[in-house]
Amino acid sequence: MFSTMQSNKQLTWPWLIPFCADVFAIVAAYATTYLLRFHSDFGVRLFNGLSRIVGTESGAVGDVLQDFYIHSALRLILIIAILVCTLYVLRNLYAERDHLLPRAIAWDVVVANATALVIFYAYWYLTRNVYHPRSVFASLMVLNTVFCIAFRHLSTAILAGCRKRLGVDQSRTLLAGHGRTAESIADLITNHHPHGLYIGGRINTEGIPFDVGFDQMQQSIRKDKPDLLICADPNHSVANIMQILDMTQTAGIPVKILSHELGILTTHAHVPCDHIHGEPLIHFDAPRGEGRIGKLRQGITLLVASVMLLLVSPLLLLIALLIRLTSHGPALFIQERIGVNRRPFRLYKFRTMHTQAEELLAQIEEFNESEGALFKIKKDPRITPIGRILRRFSLDELPQLFNVIKGDMVLVGPRPLPRRDFENYYEQWHYSRHAGLPGLTCLWQISGRSNISFHNMCILDVYYLRNHSWIMDFKIALKTIRVVCFGEGAY
Repeated sequence: MFSTMQSNKQLTWPWLIPFCADVFAIVAAYATTYLLRFHSDFGVRLFNGLSRIVGTESGAVGDVLQDFYIHSALRLILIIAILVCTLYVLRNLYAERDHLLPRAIAWDVVVANATALVIFYAYWYLTRNVYHPRSVFASLMVLNTVFCIAFRHLSTAILAGCRKRLGVDQSRTLLAGHGRTAESIADLITNHHPHGLYIGGRINTEGIPFDVGFDQMQQSIRKDKPDLLICADPNHSVANIMQILDMTQTAGIPVKILSHELGILTTHAHVPCDHIHGEPLIHFDAPRGEGRIGKLRQGITLLVASVMLLLVSPLLLLIALLIRLTSHGPALFIQERIGVNRRPFRLYKFRTMHTQAEELLAQIEEFNESEGALFKIKKDPRITPIGRILRRFSLDELPQLFNVIKGDMVLVGPRPLPRRDFENYYEQWHYSRHAGLPGLTCLWQISGRSNISFHNMCILDVYYLRNHSWIMDFKIALKTIRVVCFGEGAY
């Protein structure tokens, strides 16, 4: 049964509090550095000493430099905030609600600020800038590290006090499971109330069939409307987990699932999560309505794809010419792929195989080296010499920018598969990967590509579709550049 304590509306943007703390830390670090540098005898001696250690002296001196840091304060703070907060995003410092266990953020803050300082130094070196004292920015980043950690702890303590005394930002949790992992989670929430969570109800799944436990969860969610579901049952199969995900998507609530069956998310995709007694506790967000945000995303996707197409157009022409000169047939290969809601569309890519490749597929089917629905052979005899190079560095995928502009695809999303692969899906939940538009790149692309089985690829796709955000797309795009440059997992 659920407790009688009423749930309060959660913060709409939970990342806003740590973000504000980070901005205040940057402002405080800038102001403190300015006062030390220009209004403290000790600070002057300190900075002069540091300048000799960490870099060249400034080309500007005295009142000129002081006036510059006063009049340019807003611009410099904005530049520093954009860079530092972007690095915080890449270090997962705004994903606190994905975790139940307290996170040690100090190392991530140190790494982000050190990286920002290196970027500033590299920029000054490349532009031959000798105006800014290097010691000023070194001190600013050190102070920002200290202030950031302090302000974050302070904001967390204030929010925890408001939850306790004012009852704000509290969330009812339905905990379903059994064994020591479920008990550990229950103790953690009861004793520490992470992010305002409290146990509103429990379902003991020990010794009962999945269907019975599933019905109990469904009834409890329908009747009591919890804010979060936590499933801690080690016996759930992937198919069971997908049923739970579908149920919570319909109910519109987030869910955390503890299961070793989702290990691919931590071992290959390196999704940050808690581990309870060695088992990953994976967070799946509540489904988001598209609305204006969806239209904005479409607009930005179209703009970025158009700019990318313009920039790579000379490369496209060069690749097309090489294909025509080295093998018979057209430069482009157009194939039917299965997209969103299982709808087929025409996908464009550079031809990497001989013109009779589709007809030869049946003859080499028995040599398939991939598990499940995918067809992959490391040394596919149908691939041309130039095609092997294009595939290794994913250059054959560049024409799909036209698909993005047409609206058949997006930049980040599950990869679209040929009909042959689609017709070989062997579990019903595999079709869940078609719940969103396919993309040029995805979690599978940066987690091993052809080295990952079809089953695990579908798990990665489902996780992405449930958790995708601007931040995740940005991180996937950055990692794709590294993967493509080194040809990781491609054949």
